[in-house]
Amino acid sequence: MELKKFEAPTLSEALQVIKKELGPDAVIISTKNIRSSFGLMNRSSVEVTAAINEDSLDIKRAAESRLSEGQRRSLLSQPSHQVARAYDVLSGKRLTRALQGMESPSVSQRIRPSNRLSAPASRPQASITQRRYIDILDDESPAEKVGINYRDRTSIGATARNSKVATEGVFPKVLAMLLESGVSDEHIKKLGDELKALILRDHIVQGDSAKMAMAHLLMSKIRVAKSLSERLRNPANPRMITFIGPTGVGKTTTLAKIAAELVMQRNQRVTLATTDTFKIAAVEQLQTYANILRLPLEVCPNAESLNQLAENIGSDEVVLVDTAGYGPRDLEKLNELKETLSGIKMEIHLCVSATTTPRDVSAIAARFKEMKPNYAVVTKVDETLGYGNIFNLAQGAMAPLSYLTMGQRVPEDIEVASKERIADLVLNISGEGI
Repeated sequence: MELKKFEAPTLSEALQVIKKELGPDAVIISTKNIRSSFGLMNRSSVEVTAAINEDSLDIKRAAESRLSEGQRRSLLSQPSHQVARAYDVLSGKRLTRALQGMESPSVSQRIRPSNRLSAPASRPQASITQRRYIDILDDESPAEKVGINYRDRTSIGATARNSKVATEGVFPKVLAMLLESGVSDEHIKKLGDELKALILRDHIVQGDSAKMAMAHLLMSKIRVAKSLSERLRNPANPRMITFIGPTGVGKTTTLAKIAAELVMQRNQRVTLATTDTFKIAAVEQLQTYANILRLPLEVCPNAESLNQLAENIGSDEVVLVDTAGYGPRDLEKLNELKETLSGIKMEIHLCVSATTTPRDVSAIAARFKEMKPNYAVVTKVDETLGYGNIFNLAQGAMAPLSYLTMGQRVPEDIEVASKERIADLVLNISGEGI
């Protein structure tokens, strides 16, 4: 599936570009007004996200390869159902007859450019659910108006040859959910291809069924860890749990929440430790948590002290290690952290904020992968409105998710990551949020 964003001064201009590039079978996934400067003029613009499956795009390319530039311009001026019909003919077995017919007066008259987008008065008006994007009558409508029309209906107009399912709109509606939730375009393309195949294979015609199919797809892409308590039951697993990640993602608070859960609910023997002697008051913050939970705190400024602590861990003890936060560009400090942690048997959790952009996730994962994190923690889930980014992080972190954290309360604002929970948040299945 091809998914592209188009920006233009007006909706009409954006739709014309979409029609030219993607063809009559393109469906609108979302539209929005952008309240910012456009070009050299201080004007608003419209951003439209549209999708097209590869088969329809191949038909478009094959058909247009057999038309002259003038014929293409003439054809594209027509309503989308006429363009789709012509593409069917031009890309099929009737190629020769169709090309000859394009030059005949009768066909030329049928595809003569029109000055209006609306249908002739003698033909009944089709509902918006039966039209493609180019048949929208009001070419100056605000993008929000189009978005409301789209969301309030069960279809935005796929073609009949894409089956009754696509016509009823379950496919684009689910893609719109992913887009609005913040799932990246790259992942939407891949998920869209798989969802399309499922819809056609299983003859899904209900929106809820398509939504659940997407939920299962999301869950199939996500890896999650067993609970820490379950891992600790195996004496062969590490007893030192270390948290790494960029500055300000909430590593210390996450560590405190896990410590509180282990102490208060599991009656686990816990020691807190930190290698962060760089940030002002970093030790004091962790000492506060240690005092509240009545836990020992060890400060390990170098690899030797941390290694000595690791060697003295009791069989019934867990050591939770906080580290300094570094950005992906701070290579010198990252190398120092790598040296501090290397050679020690430990379980490493990479903490990444839910507000992190997909591009930054890639950079963070690339820099911290040298420390070989075993798991990923998504923090600050309460600070984002786009839960789809949790899915982006799950894919980009290259490690199973262990926890989701939201808020500052200790130990309440943390939960063990689960596939079902992430799919629920992304698609708003339960409607409960975090």
